[in-house]
Amino acid sequence: MKKLLISGLLLALSIRGFSTCIVIFISSNGHIYVAADSKRTFYFSDTLHSETVCKIHHVGANYFAIAGIDDAALLARANTALAEKANIDSAIHAFGEAMVLRYNKLIGEMISYYPDKVDHFLNDGLAQVSFFRFYKGKPRVINIEFECRLGVNGVVISSYRVRQIKDITVIGMSGDIANASYKDMPSGYTREHNPALYVQKLVQIEIKSQPQAVGGPVDVLELLPVGEVWIRKNETAALY
Repeated sequence: MKKLLISGLLLALSIRGFSTCIVIFISSNGHIYVAADSKRTFYFSDTLHSETVCKIHHVGANYFAIAGIDDAALLARANTALAEKANIDSAIHAFGEAMVLRYNKLIGEMISYYPDKVDHFLNDGLAQVSFFRFYKGKPRVINIEFECRLGVNGVVISSYRVRQIKDITVIGMSGDIANASYKDMPSGYTREHNPALYVQKLVQIEIKSQPQAVGGPVDVLELLPVGEVWIRKNETAALY
């Protein structure tokens, strides 16, 4: 019984809601702009509990941002894959395979301990991670998305898909941005002349619409071929 209780507790600590909104934008100036909210919410907490974290990470020249459940494992496995694989495509697929194995186990345990929560993850997906960097002086942004379904006899089948982003992507919560009225969206002038403010304002649309899930200071990063510029960064954010 004690082992079962510990397993249930570890599972609850691993699974978090999609309490995140991250925008990655390749501007016309050739730079990559990233804005990320910093609120991390505990999905299975009896009372609403959250902390402030930085969701933009990097290993060497490779940067990535995380949205989804079991974010600590996503971070650890992305770090490992990037450290072990020199080729970014090989690293992303190694990361994908490692997380598929973990998600198969995690969702299988969820069926045992929290069966009422399973449909949420079958419908909404598990996680999205965006990798971004410069390669031969050109911006490159790649998304990997994890999802799961139940196969024959309720067997959990997790999978991932990879796609390259040409201009802009939003990972995590994005519905309010997609459905925002023209007057609520940042202007085309802002998009062209102040792309850092543009991505920040997009994240703030979700913060305004979903304050219980998305919030905290917005971190903003500008990535250039020659290095990074943190336009806004919360230096007191917790590590996870």
